[in-house]
Amino acid sequence: MAVLVGIAVTYNVVGGDNLAAFAGAVSPVGPVMGGWAYYIMFGGLQLLLSMLPSFDDLRMVSLLGALMSLAYCTIAVAMSATVNPGTSVNYSPALVHKAPVKRVMDVFNALTTVFFAYGGHNVALEIQATIPCGGTHPSSTVSTMMKGVNVTFLLTGLCYFGVSIVGFWAFGTAVSENVLMAFAHGPTHWVVSMAQMMVVIHVASAYQVYTQPVFSLLEARIQRARGGVEVPVHWRCCLRLVYVGLIALVAILVPFFGALMGLIGAIAITPTTFLLPPLLWVLLKQPNKWGLEWSINWALVWITGLLGVLGTVGSIYSIADSWSTFKLFAN
Repeated sequence: MAVLVGIAVTYNVVGGDNLAAFAGAVSPVGPVMGGWAYYIMFGGLQLLLSMLPSFDDLRMVSLLGALMSLAYCTIAVAMSATVNPGTSVNYSPALVHKAPVKRVMDVFNALTTVFFAYGGHNVALEIQATIPCGGTHPSSTVSTMMKGVNVTFLLTGLCYFGVSIVGFWAFGTAVSENVLMAFAHGPTHWVVSMAQMMVVIHVASAYQVYTQPVFSLLEARIQRARGGVEVPVHWRCCLRLVYVGLIALVAILVPFFGALMGLIGAIAITPTTFLLPPLLWVLLKQPNKWGLEWSINWALVWITGLLGVLGTVGSIYSIADSWSTFKLFAN
């Protein structure tokens, strides 16, 4: 649940930020409202999508989001590749002036930000656990689905590493959290504006991928509390309204994309994706103590657990540092 809620908040921030950037690019006077207003707009879009009855009704929305993700990553890589870095670009983080404490905290936050990037693994586990097998379903269902999951991770890795490597090559340590912002002005601004809308479409669909399971869980609990009586439609609508509204509110209060990724990666994705699987495997399989499999899995448990703790400290520090200069509801 922490993974699903945390990622929804982060996607609300990303969607709102890119809506604001798009408005600033197409308007001659820049964004006419504060960033919080665009977070509310994105939340309104999510409320409409949330009214779809089930996850099956989001198949085309999810496909569109995946295509948009591939498209804007390709644009980011292509535009960064056209940059001539020159000799002025700094590739050494040690040369960036920062207080020692902030430098260390940024490293901690960055480690769990990388973990956040693979938060989709939790959804992959859910897909694997619910693959129809046996009975009227052919035995090839599992192998076919696993091919799709493997291709998904391969494409995800290519996109993430491509944007990261080429973006750093082009801008060095000056690269921003959103590399597209470096091209927001100039003759190619229309390409950037198009890519920003692709980001909005992508996170709008991805938001629902992580939100529909929350609705299903909460509605199932309400139905059990009602003695098995089906949840009325108006109750379901109210549940969705309250949940999406709370997500948007948290995004408005903590609109710090980089720090949020590190925090969610540390407290939610690290334990569920990187710590618990090897721990549960050791407890269930009980391999030979001090054997290769036993040692590797316990090493993963301790290393990822330590990184989760350090990432939590670093991200909380980053949020507190950002809050010191943040003005709520400011334009």
